[in-house]
Amino acid sequence: MSVEEFKKADHKKKVRFGIIMGLFCALYWGVWYVPGYAIWGFDSFLYPDMSSTGVSAEMETLLDCLLLTCINATACAAVLFIWNGALGKLREWKRTLLEVKAASKYFMLAGVCGAIAVYGTYIAATFLSPGFAAVAGLLYPIIGTVMSVLYLKQKVSKRGYLAIIVLLTGGITLYAGSMITGGSVGSNAGLGALGGIMAAVGWGFEGVVAGKALDICEPDVGLHLRFCFEAVFWWVIMIVLVIMGYPMFDTLGQIANPSVFVAVLMIGLSFAWCYVTWYKSFPFLGVARGQAVGSLYAAFAVIFLIIFFGPVDALGYTDDSMWIIIGSTIAGLIICLIGSYLIATEDSEGMVSLKDTSIVLGGGKE
Repeated sequence: MSVEEFKKADHKKKVRFGIIMGLFCALYWGVWYVPGYAIWGFDSFLYPDMSSTGVSAEMETLLDCLLLTCINATACAAVLFIWNGALGKLREWKRTLLEVKAASKYFMLAGVCGAIAVYGTYIAATFLSPGFAAVAGLLYPIIGTVMSVLYLKQKVSKRGYLAIIVLLTGGITLYAGSMITGGSVGSNAGLGALGGIMAAVGWGFEGVVAGKALDICEPDVGLHLRFCFEAVFWWVIMIVLVIMGYPMFDTLGQIANPSVFVAVLMIGLSFAWCYVTWYKSFPFLGVARGQAVGSLYAAFAVIFLIIFFGPVDALGYTDDSMWIIIGSTIAGLIICLIGSYLIATEDSEGMVSLKDTSIVLGGGKE
């Protein structure tokens, strides 16, 4: 085999590995919506008595979403401590943490972006439906693609920009159903839509920031730092809220309840593994393509939610809005997946890796 053939084959293996990681990311991400939605059934854990604070029902729900997002980040950080400990990478984690001028500042920002995304997802799932939240997040490759061009200087062809237009069309289709019907009974469709936008924007920006950091950091270590920073971010906010008089810590003892503990554990495991594979796909596929392959999570999420909770709870429709919600969700999902496919099959080699192209394609030192 010639040198050129070797380089080409090696490149194909790297891309294939990245695609596999992206597909595993989609699977774990889809699974995450099941325990993430199931935990709302534990009233004693998520609904502390806030009657004395005079907050509205909507505000109370937003605080519950915040509590759950904090628990999500903490559970993932704990799982990744075990993961990196088993891999013998805790010393590398400490070294990377101390090098703030290098990678830590990027993962700190990635943690904030991810925090916004997850919080938005819970808001969208609560005020509209978990199915809507899953599909709304599909718009994140738009942000990732645009920012990878502007910030990471990666190349995107006309096909890539066509994909953005398709994704926007899918997003408009999805949002139209919920906006026309006003969502499910007693919901605030406006807040739910805002949550969906937060999810798309947060994950889009996180992919770009993390992609930059992964140029100079090991993925497992960087991912762990990202969740540690997010957990600290939320715990600081929780402490501030407690000082302001909100009983955010009153129900934390319920985690000792076996059912609640299993739900929290499943949230941590599924989301942590989702992120492990997501971050591993970026160095081999680039931000835009890695996000596009991972966006298959929405299809998995909708399928899993319907299987475990039924179509009514999964998609959040009433008898009057059933066909509009179902139609807009399925149509939006299909259109967004077509857009993601267009990005995932982009031919530009500039999207193959965030690292030095000469090294990734075998042009560096042997």
